[in-house]
Amino acid sequence: MMTTRFLQSASLSLALALATPAAADALPDLKGKSLVFAGFGGDLQKNQDLAWIQPFAAATGAKIDQTDAPDLAKIQTQQEAKNVGVDVVEIESSTVDANCGTVFQQVALDRSQLDATYDTNKCGVPVVKFSFVLAYNAKKYPTPPTSVADFFDIEKFPGTRAARSGANVGMVEAALLADGVKPSAIYPVDLDRAVKKIEAAKGSIILKDTFAPIQDGLANGEFDMALLPNGRAFNASKANPDIKAVFVGAVTLYDNLAIPTGAKNAEAAKAFLQFAATHAAQADLAKRFPYGVGTKGAAPALDGKSKGFYPDSFTDQLVVQDTKWWGSNEAAVADRLNSVFAQ
Repeated sequence: MMTTRFLQSASLSLALALATPAAADALPDLKGKSLVFAGFGGDLQKNQDLAWIQPFAAATGAKIDQTDAPDLAKIQTQQEAKNVGVDVVEIESSTVDANCGTVFQQVALDRSQLDATYDTNKCGVPVVKFSFVLAYNAKKYPTPPTSVADFFDIEKFPGTRAARSGANVGMVEAALLADGVKPSAIYPVDLDRAVKKIEAAKGSIILKDTFAPIQDGLANGEFDMALLPNGRAFNASKANPDIKAVFVGAVTLYDNLAIPTGAKNAEAAKAFLQFAATHAAQADLAKRFPYGVGTKGAAPALDGKSKGFYPDSFTDQLVVQDTKWWGSNEAAVADRLNSVFAQ
């Protein structure tokens, strides 16, 4: 478990200066209190630490411990044992939509700065909007792919392609687009149609259990193209400038910050969610790492390279995921895809 550094001896005025300005005024005094934040680790959580966790801790006096690998089943097991070990969890919004009021507690917040498109439940705060892009090696493809649907065009774009195992990893929507489904007609998903398209191409697809080896394999030439979250593609491009990303048809989803029912430090957790529900806080993260925001407001200032991997630069090209459909059907999709790739 990682422990956030913060200055207990700093004056509150200095702490407020360090905090995101728009969020600081409403922050309570939480000296002597603590919370545990569970994120997805990696560069994302490193930048969340800089943009959110350190400023919040400095401004409130709260002690924040961090862990990673949030997992619904683990939370439910802890709830059954009446020993919940995390207070704020970052997890897929479809998971919170499906479990709001049970696994995750409803929380009264000022939601005025949240974008109503992404504010789909009363338990979570929408954060970290990301797209499953088609990332590819430009040296391999002098005539570049133009849509995530090209992941399934093996004749025009031959080569080794990679995707993550699992259900909600961008493959189902890409398969439907490749089979001629219009972006506006993807949901509700025709799973039989998607599976048929995936079965036809599965011999050319290498699955990995996590995104990290896909990112590394794309950068080092092991893979010619991949379905990856745009942040992972961005990191691959930093290691290999020939890595580019296509956002046309990229299914775009977002996480929620939520408080598990039974959390030991609900007061501090609620204050943290309110902090993250401001545009200033979310834009500060986006400036550091190119994931989109779940809030309304001016676009963050990004350099040219970051803009090329930032979902909100391509809003009119994206397919916004139906999180409620996924919340109700993810287990069924997982079963079908597991069966397809086991054969």
